[in-house]
Amino acid sequence: EKKKRRWLKNWLDRLVPLSASQPQCLPTMPKKRTVRKENRLKKLIEEEKAGEIKAVEKKKRREDLRQERRDELIEKLEKVAETLEDGGAGAKDKSGDVDMRPAGSVITKKTGVIRKIGKDKTRARASKSLLKVAKQRGIIHDVALAKRLLEDKRVRNKTTPYGKELKRDKRLRTAREKRMRKCGIRQEEDGEDEDEE
Repeated sequence: EKKKRRWLKNWLDRLVPLSASQPQCLPTMPKKRTVRKENRLKKLIEEEKAGEIKAVEKKKRREDLRQERRDELIEKLEKVAETLEDGGAGAKDKSGDVDMRPAGSVITKKTGVIRKIGKDKTRARASKSLLKVAKQRGIIHDVALAKRLLEDKRVRNKTTPYGKELKRDKRLRTAREKRMRKCGIRQEEDGEDEDEE
């Protein structure tokens, strides 16, 4: 039993940490792999921050250029609008006759289903007729591009990055198909096709 106790005491002495009276060992240098890992992480974080700053500057620069182009286009379209007002409907020509607008054009208003999906009423709208006249005169090359520039719309993707149909488009398509099934439009079209054969 004495041997067991002595052995247990020696074993416990080895497990007990160094006391405060005994000298502590100095802190060792960090491992090279740890230092490398920390430096790499710092570098990645710095690069990410620099990339974010660069992206913000690029976005601001592109927006400024876009605004400049928009202002130039608006100035040109205002000049076209002034010439249209001078020589448009209700203006006198060389002989003195007044060019009158058709009576029904002002009164008749297009009525139909108001589709609210994807409509932002606060945005500036481009006048289609004015853009067409500007294209005829050679001020703009493409009506759709000019409209997109004026209204500041982004180009929507037709598909997801994986080639699937967009959720919004799918929702619209399924609703349209449901309406067609409900109203029986497809059946009428199929019946007409059978009559033609």
